[in-house]
Amino acid sequence: MALNLVSGITEQLGSIIASEFTLTASVKEEIPKLERKFRTIQAVLDDAEKRQVKEKAVKLWLDKLKDVSYEMDDVLDEWNTAMIKAAIAKEEEEEEEAETSTAKKRKMRLSKRERCTGLN
Repeated sequence: MALNLVSGITEQLGSIIASEFTLTASVKEEIPKLERKFRTIQAVLDDAEKRQVKEKAVKLWLDKLKDVSYEMDDVLDEWNTAMIKAAIAKEEEEEEEAETSTAKKRKMRLSKRERCTGLN
């Protein structure tokens, strides 16, 4: 249960981290460190899943972790959505700039033709 939640979050974090770290030079150093940390977290969760049957404190901890995991999942979804929206907005802006530039070039060509032919 908790392992599945954390695995999903781990995948999302990995995706976000990979896309964000491509912007920095330390990507090759940071990703392996984070992967090791997530493997450690998964090992602890495996152990806790087994212990929760006998230990109420572990069960409570896993329940809290479940709640936090859902919250993290929501935050990551919001982050991914914001990143996608930003990328789309940037693409639209670039397309608009390209269209404006093309329209200006056409206008300049027409203007040159008019001057050359004496049509005003």
